[in-house]
Amino acid sequence: MTSLHHDGSIDVIRNHPVMTAELVRRVTPLKIPPQSRIRVELGSNDASNVVPDEFKADMVTVIRDRKTSAPLLLVIIEPQGRADKAKKFSWPAYIANLRAAHECESAVLIVICWDAAEAVKCRKAIPYGHPGLVLVPIVIGPHDGEDLDRGSPWLTILAGSIGAIDLEKDTGRRTVLDAIRSTRSNVPVTRTLTAIMLGVASDAARTELEAMMMTKEYKNDFFDRAEALGEARGQARGQAKALVAVLRAKDIELSPEQQELIESCLDLDQFDTWITRAATAGSADDVFKD
Repeated sequence: MTSLHHDGSIDVIRNHPVMTAELVRRVTPLKIPPQSRIRVELGSNDASNVVPDEFKADMVTVIRDRKTSAPLLLVIIEPQGRADKAKKFSWPAYIANLRAAHECESAVLIVICWDAAEAVKCRKAIPYGHPGLVLVPIVIGPHDGEDLDRGSPWLTILAGSIGAIDLEKDTGRRTVLDAIRSTRSNVPVTRTLTAIMLGVASDAARTELEAMMMTKEYKNDFFDRAEALGEARGQARGQAKALVAVLRAKDIELSPEQQELIESCLDLDQFDTWITRAATAGSADDVFKD
C-alpha cells in the first residue's frame, strides 16, 4: 500500500516532468545538454521481461534530443519508505529492461526516501554477480534538502514532500509556500501541491500552514484564486446550458470538438457571442466560425 509520502513525491514530478533534468544535474555526475536542447517526457514504466515476474517502476521519464528525438537518458524514480528485500533484484531489472524497451543506452536510478534510516540502506551497492558489474543507487533522503532547495521551486517542493525541509519551523513553511506560489501553476495543480504539503506535515505544522495560507500575504494565491475560478465555472456552466438549449431547439447538432469547446470555456463574453449567433444560425459552424 502506498503512502502520501510515496504518492506525493511522484505527483510533484508528474506535474512538472521537466524538473527531472534538473534533478539529474544536481544529484548525479551525469552530463546532459542544456534545457533548450532537450525534451523531457513521461515514459512507460513497464520493466517486465519474458519471465512471468512483472516489474513496474514507479516513474520513468525520458530525456530526448529536441532535434532528433533520440533518447539520451532514462530517469527511473523510485520512492522507498520501508525495507524491501526485493529491491536488489527489481532495481537492476528496471535499468536493464527499460534500456532495452526504450532502446536507450543510458539510464539512472534515483531513489527518493523520506526515512533517513531507509535512505542509508538504499545507498548500499547491489552486485549483479557479474565481475565488475555493480549498481550503486543514487538516493535523495530527508538530509539532502540543501541540494534540492538551491534549485527550482519544483525541487524545493520535492524536498518538502520527503521531509528535507523542516515544516515545524516558520522558515520551512514559508519556503514551501513560496515555492508553490513561484511555480505559477493553475488552481488544480496548486491545490495538489498544497495538499501534499499539508498531508506530510505534522498536526501542529499543518495547523500553522493553514493559518499562514489565510494571511494577507498568501490568501490571494491559495484561496482567492480557487474561489474566483469556482465562481467563474458556475457562471460558465449556466451559459453553456443556455447555449446548448438554443441549439437543440433549432435541431443543430454539435461535434465532439465543439461540445468540448463549450464545456471548457470560462469566458462569459464568448458565450454571449455564441448565443447571439445561435439565434440566427443554420449550423454549428455558423456559431463557432472563429
